Amino acid sequence: MRAFLANLEALFLALAFGSLLFGLLARLLGVRQAWPFFLLAALFLALGLFFGLK
Repeated sequence: MRAFLANLEALFLALAFGSLLFGLLARLLGVRQAWPFFLLAALFLALGLFFGLK
């Protein structure tokens, strides 16, 4: 559990990157409602930065 909490910043940044790529792929495939993926990426990025500044 200690290792998980120590790498929480990296986890959130990886999730943000994945959400961003998934949103871009969805837009390239023609999905019109891809904004939730970008919103989720922004949320994960904010969480990653928040836990990285501690």
